[in-house]
Amino acid sequence: MTPKRLNTAVLAGAAFWCAAQLFAADQPEPRGWPQAAGPDGTWRINGPTAPKSWSVTRDENILWRCPMPNGGQSGIAVWSDRIFLTTFDTLQEGEKFSANILGICVNAVSGKILWSVKLGGSTPSPVLYAYSDSTSPTPVTDGKFVWFTNNSGEMGCWDFEGREVWRRSFEPWGKPYPFNKQHEPILFNDTIVNVEPPDGKPAEKFGWNYLRGIDARTGKTLWIADDATTTYCTSVFGRTADGLPAVLTGRGGHHDVPEKPVGLSLVSLAPGSEGKSLWRYLPDTNADGKPMPEPGTPDVLAWQALYTMHWDSKHAYWFRLNPEESHLVFDSRTGKLEREQSLIKGVDYRQWDPTKQAHVLHAGVNLRDMSELSPRSPLAGDEVMRVQPAWHCNIVVNGYHYFLTSTAHRRNRHVPKGRAGPSHCIARVHIESGKVEYFEVPVTVLRKPRTTDERIYGAAQRTTTLNNEGRDIAAEDRSRTDGWEIPAFWGSPIVINDAIYVTTMIGITYVVDSKAAVLDERALLAINDLGPNGETWSLNSISCDNGRIYHRSLKELVCIGERSGGAK
Repeated sequence: MTPKRLNTAVLAGAAFWCAAQLFAADQPEPRGWPQAAGPDGTWRINGPTAPKSWSVTRDENILWRCPMPNGGQSGIAVWSDRIFLTTFDTLQEGEKFSANILGICVNAVSGKILWSVKLGGSTPSPVLYAYSDSTSPTPVTDGKFVWFTNNSGEMGCWDFEGREVWRRSFEPWGKPYPFNKQHEPILFNDTIVNVEPPDGKPAEKFGWNYLRGIDARTGKTLWIADDATTTYCTSVFGRTADGLPAVLTGRGGHHDVPEKPVGLSLVSLAPGSEGKSLWRYLPDTNADGKPMPEPGTPDVLAWQALYTMHWDSKHAYWFRLNPEESHLVFDSRTGKLEREQSLIKGVDYRQWDPTKQAHVLHAGVNLRDMSELSPRSPLAGDEVMRVQPAWHCNIVVNGYHYFLTSTAHRRNRHVPKGRAGPSHCIARVHIESGKVEYFEVPVTVLRKPRTTDERIYGAAQRTTTLNNEGRDIAAEDRSRTDGWEIPAFWGSPIVINDAIYVTTMIGITYVVDSKAAVLDERALLAINDLGPNGETWSLNSISCDNGRIYHRSLKELVCIGERSGGAK
């Protein structure tokens, strides 16, 4: 975008914005699910009861379905009767890379598309990439305007009728590093927090990225954070014990991500100190547990910021992978590491035994001593189980840190040799006591007419990536797996009241009672689908508003709710 065009758009946008603010003065308090992380930025919501079970395959608790063009993976922003999400723009026959997306507005009552706008970019991404693509950022809205972001390099603001207020172009981070961008735009007051490279492309910071505050009214940059952010990281909004707004972010990951020093930063959003770090945590030991020559030195086998970085007024949370997989709890006021809990020793493991066709409890065991029963991931030779919490797939609620375990890969190539496991588990750490539990869940469920559904444990699944025209649009084969082994960047779990909802790449959504006394069969409240097994693809988080759940697959947006009269 040329400076002249930007200035014209900014002036028009500012005038339009001021008029809207006067109109909005007497409007009700914000509601809905206005951004990826929900109404308060923590991925949690309390409100009317929402369905815990549904099936697109069986048309159970599905209020409407809206076909989507060309596939996409953004989350879903909801405000009153408007829904916002993104897909790719028209794809030509055989086109598997694109920098062009659509921002789409859907009527939440009827499920009909109301309007769409196009956003372009300079760096094409693979379509339906299992590690994010151009469509990954969730729109944000304040009930009057909506802001769409294209990972390929464009952001813009529109009103609820689809009229453009402003656009801005930015240089995406995609080269020379992989197109793996998990940051979700955060709307706080009149500022959108995005992750972008620094201005001026300084040679010493080539490939680096930072949290950037953007004026929601004009698109102008307000501030750039002092500390860098790895774009693999899903930064999380919260408030300190003193009530100050801040974002927890991090650095560290695969493919030689350049941001240093590796570690965590709590970044202020308070007026007058935006972008300033309230504290930093720099790890000082390497994958062998030995002191680093300099704290914060990159060590991908030990320190990765590929998680949703949850925190609250008391604590912040992280994982480390070596020398022993563990859970970390920090004082969120100071950044001081308070305790480290092994994810390996003294754990309770409820494993599915295919011979007994039942779960078997292994209480207080060392996972290094356990064997895998899953046909997908037998341990070879001297291999042991190595826990790698699934990237981005974690949430803190009711005193527990929940996560999924990625399965069957050997990405953590350290001593002892290991294979990721335990297979297909939902896991949790009790934050105060340190108790660790693993519970193996089905990989998928086969819906059976007039009989009991069949749950499939331990077996790898395949799926198709066909759009509504019947064309395969995925750029690579990894997107046709179930995502456990690759491991894919699944959407972040959300919590509706006390139930956790988390979806895998084949459209299976597990619903878990976050307050369950024991993580076992009784804690797994439902296993839901977004379509028939082997025909469904999804890589986004769920949204919820007023007791209705909004979810999407490659092919469609669905509204999930209790049908009148109690019928499914």
